[in-house]
Amino acid sequence: MIKQIQIQNFRSVRNLELELDNLNIVFGPNGCGKSNIYKAIQLLSAAANGNFSQFLSEEGGLENVMWSGQAALTSRAKKRMLLSCETTDYEYELQVGFPEPLVSMFNLDPKFKEEHIWLSGHRRRPSACVLQRKYSAAFLTNVNGEKSTYSKTIYENESVFGQLSDPHLYPEVSQVRESMRNWRFYHEFNISRHSALRIPQVGYRSPVLASDGSNLAAAFQTLVEIGGVKEMEEILDSAFPDCRFFVENERSRFTLLMQKRGLIRPLSTAELSDGTLRFLCLTVALLSPRPPAFIALNEPENSLHPQMLPALAKLIIEASRYTQIWLTSHSPVLAELIGKEIAFRFYELENNDGETKIREQNF
Repeated sequence: MIKQIQIQNFRSVRNLELELDNLNIVFGPNGCGKSNIYKAIQLLSAAANGNFSQFLSEEGGLENVMWSGQAALTSRAKKRMLLSCETTDYEYELQVGFPEPLVSMFNLDPKFKEEHIWLSGHRRRPSACVLQRKYSAAFLTNVNGEKSTYSKTIYENESVFGQLSDPHLYPEVSQVRESMRNWRFYHEFNISRHSALRIPQVGYRSPVLASDGSNLAAAFQTLVEIGGVKEMEEILDSAFPDCRFFVENERSRFTLLMQKRGLIRPLSTAELSDGTLRFLCLTVALLSPRPPAFIALNEPENSLHPQMLPALAKLIIEASRYTQIWLTSHSPVLAELIGKEIAFRFYELENNDGETKIREQNF
């Protein structure tokens, strides 16, 4: 479980330390920084997946994501973005900044200045450090417990995780990488008119819903066949009374259908409303038969009718039995519904002079 997240100099976040529980809800108005915290956590996972630079470029590049409040103009501190997480097993920290001036069209690529992993519970003592990286030099603890210099080339624009060969030689580092790679993020499902989600797709066993929801029908049927169907049916019944959902397979192309009482034929995903499709995606994602250690959801109530919020709350509560959840939301009603059934950590955000601040409360 993630115990703490620290973010420095990322978009509107100058310096935040967030203590996490099993279920965490972040609330606030538009522009307060909810999505920035969500994306900062996602960046940690991107480092583990070896696509940190790509993710950062999709956010506008390092120059656009580095915090640039008024205090940054007079600060003498090194201009670095710092992201770190502490779990029950390890602590991981990365620091990136701008490269030194050189003749290159890639002079705004992020440069990893430092990267560390410590075993948790040792207060970052040197003896507990299993990865120490500065620029392109790295020292790792190998399978024999010996600290050794990593002899292969390390490119400065990516994490060690994405460049580590022979991972079996560095078991602690590999464990941290695999743990962070398995975090799941659900922000926007592609529910546009011509999305893959709305048309029949070749089905294959899918215990995990894709981040864009494109394998919804296959993931739904996987859940039906290998477990969790009872919980799914209860939640869908509460969200869509008098409706039944099922999958048809025509020449290996899967289609998710909804049969509603009073209609003489079922409706396909091409005919369903945006809110219905979004709720179906959330249901399949959160009831995955292979629950991850951590799921982050960004404003899951979008496109949903207020009457569906009790079902959404029930879904989140059920998922939190198996998975640590980070949830950003605009809806105080959703938080109240969840709070009636289960305790969680609540962060209310505000933005003062371009800087994200928090007011912590516990439900």
